[in-house]
Amino acid sequence: MLTIIVPSAYGVQPENAGTLYSVYLDWLQGKPVGLAQINIQTDKKLTNPRIVVIDLTSQKSEQKYFGSLYNPTVKIERKPMGTYLETEVTNGKTETVEKVRFKPVTLLIIVADEDYWGARTVSFEPNKPMTSLTIEVPLHYEPAKKGEFQIESGETIDHGTLTMEGIKTAIVRSIAGVTVSWVVGRDDAIAYESFSQETWGSPPDENSWESSGIALVTKKDVSGDITVSDGDVRVVTSNVDYKITETRICTYLWCRVIWSLTPDHIRNFHGTPWGHYSGGIPSGMPTEYRDKNDNMNSFNILFDAPSDNGGVYFTTSISVSVCGGIGVQVCFSGSVSTYRKSESGYRPHYNVQINNWGTHSRLYYAYKDSNGRNYYEIYLEWD
Repeated sequence: MLTIIVPSAYGVQPENAGTLYSVYLDWLQGKPVGLAQINIQTDKKLTNPRIVVIDLTSQKSEQKYFGSLYNPTVKIERKPMGTYLETEVTNGKTETVEKVRFKPVTLLIIVADEDYWGARTVSFEPNKPMTSLTIEVPLHYEPAKKGEFQIESGETIDHGTLTMEGIKTAIVRSIAGVTVSWVVGRDDAIAYESFSQETWGSPPDENSWESSGIALVTKKDVSGDITVSDGDVRVVTSNVDYKITETRICTYLWCRVIWSLTPDHIRNFHGTPWGHYSGGIPSGMPTEYRDKNDNMNSFNILFDAPSDNGGVYFTTSISVSVCGGIGVQVCFSGSVSTYRKSESGYRPHYNVQINNWGTHSRLYYAYKDSNGRNYYEIYLEWD
C-alpha cells in the first residue's frame, strides 16, 4: 500500500513539503522533532524580499530557511524535559493535570529587501507537534548595499558572546516575622530583550541597536533562591550572556549584513539590598491570605502566564559600553528590558515562611498585577 502525504492536509504550503517529509522521516526514527509554521506580517509591502529563519536554541546557530515565503514552515527540536503539574478548570471542575514540559525554542526571523530590513526574536514551548506562530516584524528604512553580486545566498555566523551585567530581574519583599524566597528552578525561564542592527563593511555601532523582541532564557549556571526576612527588600539582578550572530543576505542586486544580540545564558542571580518594607498593600488590589488556624506556616505563591504576551517588567540602563565576540569586537550601550513573558512549567515562584505570628492571626498578600499575576512581585500585610 502506498501512502501519499499531502502537505496542505497538515496546514503546510506545498513549497514547504520537503520540510514536512524530513520531519515525517525523523518521527519514524523516534527523533524528538516538530514543526513551526510561521506567518510573517510587516507594516509595509516589500519588493522581492528575502526571509531568513535562524534557530538559536542550541549552542550553534542553525539557519532553517532562506527564501521569499512569508509563511515558511521549519523543522525544530521538540525535546521533552520531564513533567509538571498544572491546575485546570474544565466544565466548572478544578483538577490537577500532569503535563510534559518541552525545551523552549528560540527563532530569529529576518526580513529584508533593497530598502527595508527588520528582525524579530520569538521563544515558545513546542508542546504540540506543530506550532503556529504569527510574527509581526517591525521594519527599518535603510537602503542596502547595491551592485552586481555573483551569488544569491543567506549565511549566519556565530561570533561568541558578550555579557551584560546587572540586569534587573525581580524584587523580593519581606515583613517582620516572615521569610520570603524567590525560587528559580533548573528549567525555569526569564525573558530578556534581544537586539539587531544592519551594517555593511564594519562592525555594528554600539549605540545603534534596535529591539528585536523577547527571548526566553532557561540556560543558567545556577538555580536556587534569593531570600529576604523581617522587612528586608532586595532587587534581583542577573549577568546574562548574549549570543552574537552575523547574518549575510545577498541577492544578485543587493546585499545586507544583520547583526543580532540574543540573550542565551544566565550566569548568576544577585540580591542587592533595596531599602526596608514594613508591610502594606496598595489600595484596590485583591488580596489573598493565610490564617494562623490553618497551621500552614510555609506555602508557595505561583504566577500565571501573561495574557498580553508579556510586557516590560524592568528596564536596565547599560551606561558603560560592554564588548565581546570571537574574531570581531561587538559592543553594546543602551537599555535592556526584562519582560513578564513566561510559559507553563517554566515560571519561578515564591516560598513564604511564617516564622513568628506575634499577635497576628492572618497574613494577607497581593500580586503586583491583580489581573494577570505575572509580575514576579508580591505585597504583604499583617491583619
